Amino acid sequence: MLTEIRDRSTGLFAWFIAAIIIIPMAFFGVQQYASTEARPTIIEIGDQKITQQEYQARLTQAQSIAREQNPAIANTDVLNSDFYKKQILQGLVDQTLTSHIANEYNYQVGDKAVDKIIANDPNFQVDGKFDQNLYNVFAASRGPGGASQIKSELRSASLRQQAVSGYQESALVLPSEVRELLEIQAEKRTFDLITIKQSDYNDPEGVSESDIADHYQANIDQYMLPDRTSISYLELDRSTIAESLTIEDDRIQELYDEYLEGFIGDETRTASHILLSTGGDKDDDEQKAKIEDLAAQLANGADFSELAKANSEDPGSAANGGSLGELSREEMIAEFDEVLFSLEQGIVSEPVKTEFGYHLIRVDSINATQADSIEDLRTELEFEERSRLAEDLVVQQAEQLRNVLFEQADSLDGAAQELGLTVRTTALFSREQGAGVALNDAVRSAAFSEQVQSDLLNSDLIETADGVYVALRKLAFAPSEPEKLAEVSDQIKQTITSERAIAAAKAAGDSVIARAEGSWQSIVDDEELTVTNNVISLIDTTPTVNAEVIREVIKLRLDDASVKVHSFTDSAGDFNVIRLTQVAPGNLAAISQQVKDSTRSLIEQRNGGALFQSYLKGLNDDFADGINEDLL
Repeated sequence: MLTEIRDRSTGLFAWFIAAIIIIPMAFFGVQQYASTEARPTIIEIGDQKITQQEYQARLTQAQSIAREQNPAIANTDVLNSDFYKKQILQGLVDQTLTSHIANEYNYQVGDKAVDKIIANDPNFQVDGKFDQNLYNVFAASRGPGGASQIKSELRSASLRQQAVSGYQESALVLPSEVRELLEIQAEKRTFDLITIKQSDYNDPEGVSESDIADHYQANIDQYMLPDRTSISYLELDRSTIAESLTIEDDRIQELYDEYLEGFIGDETRTASHILLSTGGDKDDDEQKAKIEDLAAQLANGADFSELAKANSEDPGSAANGGSLGELSREEMIAEFDEVLFSLEQGIVSEPVKTEFGYHLIRVDSINATQADSIEDLRTELEFEERSRLAEDLVVQQAEQLRNVLFEQADSLDGAAQELGLTVRTTALFSREQGAGVALNDAVRSAAFSEQVQSDLLNSDLIETADGVYVALRKLAFAPSEPEKLAEVSDQIKQTITSERAIAAAKAAGDSVIARAEGSWQSIVDDEELTVTNNVISLIDTTPTVNAEVIREVIKLRLDDASVKVHSFTDSAGDFNVIRLTQVAPGNLAAISQQVKDSTRSLIEQRNGGALFQSYLKGLNDDFADGINEDLL
């Protein structure tokens, strides 16, 4: 069950962001192994701290997401650059400052709002409806207090969103701004388009061996193999540690009991009540006597709904037979809530006194799915507990490994023996690209460091992913040299073919442009050319040309000319000739109200965002001197 939730949510970030967040959430779920006060602090903002551990966790998470979204970036130093690290820190600082602003303005988010966020999250729904069991199991997977932790994090995120939205909602939007943007969007551009395909000019057979050899010699710098090295290394992996752990049955029972507590705590109940109010000109004793009489009638078989309609003084529920609908814990006043969640289904309470008066409460239904059995959850509970314990163990072993690497800096063997690790090796790799463990930027950077290459020492301990640590030393080195011509011959042939085809397409296009200066009609009449006439605007929902052409057309202005001819080579290598013949204002009256509202909302967000960013920049400047960049 827990694995299913993890798979469906693709990580806590995914559902968190989908729920409500504009500002990126801090990475969480890493168990604490020391007090916050004992951790190095990068910056303090008000009563909040950004610790080195929090920053490192966010950095690791961001690097992992970036690699998943763009695998090519793993072969660069971007994710390990000072610029990237400072960007990640800036995101954390902006998030913390936004929380600081929310606290300053005393924004509030109630329990019902948080519950609504959870209920609307698709990861906790089955067939479009909230599934309490899915949520309870997920909350239990977060460990003790998981449900409270999730709600606390959602509340904090919602408070930050309120701070941003406050500026957006207060932003001034002038009617002229909306009109100007609508006019730009609605402008209609009429143009002719000719696209000359570079593929029509591909001629790989026309590339000779001498062409390839000449290109190779003329561009030898492009075919140089970089400096390469191979390494021996140790890897300490939290998941491997977790797999080696055995969880006793007593601990499984404790975890299951915690799961049950969370499960029960989040149940809802559908209820009805009869209220006789007190205070004002109401006589308390008379109301008490009347509620006791109604209780007696119910005990003798009277219909609860009819008595509520006739006697209840709660205008919101009396007409509905006293029905209050579905209620969560702590949604009602404490005295009412306590009785409501202690009753069995169908039972009517004794009279209950609250600040509103006397109540008779009936539980119509108890809305809680059946808890999974301990056997059904055993595998998942064991997995989660092993993972939790491994969090602490990997930190301890990483520190132990770090010490041995320093004490025995000329070998990995001692560290391997002490921690029961295996020394592994890699093939040659470069500073920019590698395989296996060398896919990691930090590993490649360490492998080519002076400490490893010149001093022949062990590297420092590198955290390559959350809970994964690597230490390495030099195994071999190969200096830069040209690749063999035979190994790059096919690549060169493809390059020459493509370059010639693109040049030929451009030459053909330039010829068309030259001919068009004499007579455009002769171009239109040319059966070897395809000329299309197009009309576009930015509010078109079904554009007839590709996005690159649209971008080029939107840039063009006729000024005083009757036509404007423009050409460009697109990303596919095709040569495009654009002949703009008319730019006409659009019919604003024909623009749908939805587009108008969206345009106004866009400007409001832009203006409000600018206001907020300006204020945020001022706060950043105030706190800039307090950042300890040595901890990055």
